[in-house]
Formats: sequence, structure tokens, C-alpha cells
Amino acid sequence: MTCCLLNGKRSYTNMLKDTRPYPLVLVVIFLLSFIIPNSPAKADSMPIMGASMLTSKQMGDYVLLTYPTPKLTSVNIYQLADLYLEIGRKEGVRGDIAFAQAVHETGFFKFGGDVVPEQNNYAGIGTTGGGVKGAYFSSPDEGVRAHIQHLKAYASTEPLNTVLADPRFNLVKRGIAPLWSDLNGRWAVPGRGYGEKVLQIHMDMAKMTLAIPNVYLPANHGLPVARLMISSDVDMLNPDGTFYKTVKKDESIRVYGVLGNSYDVGGGYLIEANSSKMGAYIGRALVNNTNTIMYSPDGSVHRIFQKGEALRVYDYDDSRYQVGGGYYISASDKPVYHLGRIKLSADTDFYSPDGTPFTVLNKNKEYRVYGIDGNSLDLGGGYTIRYDKKTMTYIN
Repeated sequence: MTCCLLNGKRSYTNMLKDTRPYPLVLVVIFLLSFIIPNSPAKADSMPIMGASMLTSKQMGDYVLLTYPTPKLTSVNIYQLADLYLEIGRKEGVRGDIAFAQAVHETGFFKFGGDVVPEQNNYAGIGTTGGGVKGAYFSSPDEGVRAHIQHLKAYASTEPLNTVLADPRFNLVKRGIAPLWSDLNGRWAVPGRGYGEKVLQIHMDMAKMTLAIPNVYLPANHGLPVARLMISSDVDMLNPDGTFYKTVKKDESIRVYGVLGNSYDVGGGYLIEANSSKMGAYIGRALVNNTNTIMYSPDGSVHRIFQKGEALRVYDYDDSRYQVGGGYYISASDKPVYHLGRIKLSADTDFYSPDGTPFTVLNKNKEYRVYGIDGNSLDLGGGYTIRYDKKTMTYIN
């Protein structure tokens, strides 16, 4: 039985709706990951406050590996993970470990106890058992915000940076529990080993092999599959794992694949994934409709774009394009998604979908690339060119 909030008792498990398929090979990857040495972090030395390390893809894949149909309301598991990372960043709380706590509290988002999915209550706030439902939150964003704020109430005396959502924030003695082990007997009653259980889930999530959303690896071509946007200085490692150089904040680096929990940035050089220091975008969305809306993570209107503007895309599904920080544009606005652009320095043969020559493209022109298959670059409608690095420059 798990419990939450002050000294109340409670038990529940819950679930989400996610239409994204995931490969069965995840099972193999997860099992093989146990051969990688990973010294468990002790709960009595792991602070609640701090920067997240994992990516939303690792976090979501871990949940789906155990429970393929988590019960959520208006987000999928990856979007929920993004909310934990983004709101955790704003409040200085380890959003990735908070997500692990939500996994523990909800039983991989199956729910099934006093709390129901429609409450958007991922931490059992206000639930004391015996049929007591606890707090209701109007959206996943508000539910995550309340969870992160409740952790901050226990772990810190610093003021909130987001609008108060936690109904029991002011009932906590501020700063009384800076470590995850300090939640034993507080968040959970009797709570023996509670913090350790949460951290074990986090360590299991960290064993998930890094993946790039909507990118199938290994690629069958030598062009970059994504680009890292660096938000804080990071180390680039030599192929043998030794330090090579520091990549500075605001630099961008091409990504050619992944190796373990690191991005392959070409030539065998690696950058270890860290969601608090970087994000990997996979393409761009060209705004095609005037007054295309960018939505905040909570679903409110953030700003309006005009036709012709382009946005980096970090992930997408049938309903939306994620453009960073949990912000998104709707697929119903029909943006033109493409992987990158190709510049031609020589006249180039252009082929029909059936592979026969169609025309010749003039040099010094630039075209959007919608797909890459081997050395074949799809420039739209199935019409292709054959990539030649001597006469072409690919930009992603």
C-alpha cells in the first residue's frame, strides 16, 4: 500500500490513452540493459531538488514496456513526461524522478483504487484511503504542477515560480524533507523504503536505451537524423569515452544515431543525453495557414504564427507537433513537416516516383526534403534525387 500527503494513508493504481505504437524490441533492449553497470543511487543521498537527466522518450518507453495502455485523459505518456520535465525545470525539482514517483503511486498509470484517471491526480494528493478521492485537477498540466509544487514544499523553502495548484502546499512544513528518503513516513505511511522504491523506478527508466522520437535507427543513410540544441555547456567524448571538448550553450550539433544513453554526433564522438541541457529536434514545420496557434502545455493559446514561419519539431503524432518545452501546434492547421533542406551546387537529375527521369533541377537551388531512403531524397510527392555529397549540402 502506498500513501500520500502529510500522514494520510491511501492506495491506488491508474492508466492513460496513448496511440503511439512501440516496438517489441524494447523488451530485448530493456533486458539487455541490465548488463550495463549501474550503481544504484542511495535515497538518503539523492535530493528532490535538481536538474532532470532522463528524456521523455526514455520515461514513456519505460511505462509502455510494462503497461501498454496507461489511463490518461487528454495527453499521451510522452506528453505527460514532457510536462514533468518542463514544470520540474521551472520549479527546480527533479521532474524525471517525480515522474518515477507518479509511476509508483499510480501503478504505471493503471489507477484502480480510490483515485480515478479523470482527477489528473498523479501523486494521490489529498487521498487518505477508505474511498477518499482526494484532489481533482482540471488538466494534466495542473495535476503535474500540483505534484511538483508539493515536492517543492517538502524539499525547499524557496517561493514557487508557477501558479499555485497544490491545495495542500501551505500545510507542509517547508524544507522538512530535502531528500527522497525524507519522504518515508511523510508522503507514505508507514512508508518504509518509499524513497528507495521511487529511485529504483528512476534507475530502471535510466536503463532504457536512448531513442529519438519518430526516427528509426540505425538509419540506412549517412545523413544526420536530428540536431541537438544545447542549452547548457556539455562534454563531447572521444570514441573511447575520454573527454574531447566542451560544447557551449546555444551551439547546435548534428546527430547521426544513438549509442546506449548517448547521442552519436559523427565520427564516433558522443554526447551523453541530458534533458536539462539539450533537446533533439527531428525536423521543421512550415506554417501553412495564417493564424496558426501555438498552444502552451496546459492547452491555452500562447501565440499566433503567420504563414511562412518555420518551427523546430521535436516529436509529433496524428494530432500535434511538439515544438519544444511542451508547446505544440495542431496537426489540423496542416503545417508542412519536412526533415531538412538540400542545396544543389550542380544540375541534378530529378526522378519520378516510378524511378524514371522526370527533369533536371538547376544548380544553386534549395529544396525541402520530406524523406530519406538510402541515397534517395524525397523532395515531395515521391519525386526524388540521388544524394551526392560532392554536389549537395544537406541542412537539418
